Amino acid sequence: MSTDIVRAGVVILAHAIKKELKIKEKQKLRHRKVWVKSWIERRHKYGASSSLLKELKEEDPVAYRNILRLDCTHFDDLLEMVHGVLKKDDTKMRMAIPVATKLEITLRYLATGDSFKSLEYLFRIPESTISKFLPEVLTAISRALLPFIEVSENQFTTT
Repeated sequence: MSTDIVRAGVVILAHAIKKELKIKEKQKLRHRKVWVKSWIERRHKYGASSSLLKELKEEDPVAYRNILRLDCTHFDDLLEMVHGVLKKDDTKMRMAIPVATKLEITLRYLATGDSFKSLEYLFRIPESTISKFLPEVLTAISRALLPFIEVSENQFTTT
């Protein structure tokens, strides 16, 4: 009789623990407080694309070229070449990152080797997002510029 009571107590305790664990899992899922951090949401107003680079493009082309290692005209030409490949549609949940911003981030990364974290703060785009689109942009650039790149066969032969 006492073993039956112990078993019943263990089963009741196991069910209570299981119920408590399910409640904890639901609390973890709901723990996310914000979808996007508020300072990142203000990228359209204060991000480097909409403020610093825009000002430099209009007022100081030398500084603009210094930041991206590409002048305004060449940037616009490259943007036109990759725009169709990189363009994403806005959704009901969020606005797509403009192709120009993706290209600016990629060029800044190539020019300086900045970390994704520093690019996140400069452009107000999360580093995880940068890490996702950067390979796409690099591939689009290489495909767009392929007709302009000549490689001599002699460069790869050993003497």
